[in-house]
Amino acid sequence: MAATTLTAVTCLSLLIAVVTLWLQGRAWIAALAATLLFGYWSHLLQGLAIVWIALLGLSAWQYPRQRLLAIPIVAVTVLLGMHALPGFNNPLLAQGLVLSPGAEPFTLYFNFDKTIAGILLIGAGGIPLLKSQSEWRHAIRSAAPIIALNIVVAMLLSLAFGYVKFQPKWTAFFWTWATVNLLLTCLSEEAFFRGFIQRELDAALAKQPWGSTAAVAASSILFGCAHFAGGWSYVLLATIAGAGYGLVYQRSRSIELAMLAHFALNATHFLLFTYPRLA
Repeated sequence: MAATTLTAVTCLSLLIAVVTLWLQGRAWIAALAATLLFGYWSHLLQGLAIVWIALLGLSAWQYPRQRLLAIPIVAVTVLLGMHALPGFNNPLLAQGLVLSPGAEPFTLYFNFDKTIAGILLIGAGGIPLLKSQSEWRHAIRSAAPIIALNIVVAMLLSLAFGYVKFQPKWTAFFWTWATVNLLLTCLSEEAFFRGFIQRELDAALAKQPWGSTAAVAASSILFGCAHFAGGWSYVLLATIAGAGYGLVYQRSRSIELAMLAHFALNATHFLLFTYPRLA
């Protein structure tokens, strides 16, 4: 099998592993196992990758019985998200792409390390998922106003900071970007910051009247700090956006709606404003 074809099959296998999280039973385990086999065959995964994956998966699975496992869960997830652990050769999808006049060049990777962490946090960690149409309808009704308000606030602040300009555009590359952003980026980041950090803090502080507020605040601040590479204004914008995602999760109790809130803001940014930011 040609190297490019094998790489494409491995990427498709990872997307299937994400989608199978919403199927009954443990189909996601078989899909993830196939992804790992294809990954080593294609050399997108090498050497120690399986060690970090196994450590995170086992820690997430045993976490309800041993709370100290929060330490390796947080450590491994953060390091995978930073692409700091060896064994992952994430395919490059776009490099130096200028999407808007005056914008910084844009680079996009298909991140196996970060995405596998999200799959394990949801699948092995038991983050609840929506199961019926009525659950979806209730979650959407409760979250929609917050999602809309979050987009307005975040983009107005981005304009005020000089981070972007209003620059509507269309490119067929949107479909590639949207797939990666929703199923890889939004899934992994929301699984960690809302599905793990916020959910666990909310449970730990349940007896406190301010517990839920503190959980939203902590998850949004940590989310903002994770964007430190973009500078202080980006950290502040990400913190505010993260507060919106946190409120959506708190209101809907749905990781899916947190993902959709995250994606809706990112897609608005991509389609209507300078992306990723002014140079």
